Amino acid sequence: MIGVAVAVGLRVLFLISGIDSVLSLRLFTYVSLGIIAALLVWLIAFGP
Repeated sequence: MIGVAVAVGLRVLFLISGIDSVLSLRLFTYVSLGIIAALLVWLIAFGP
């Protein structure tokens, strides 16, 4: 759920800043950003 929230939040941030219009593969970009955020939270919570 954290990854989804981060992906949605970053989409809003990218739309406001204008970065979204430059992205070519938006779906893969936001999915990968959400996965990265979820993995970082998992790494912080459970350690290496």
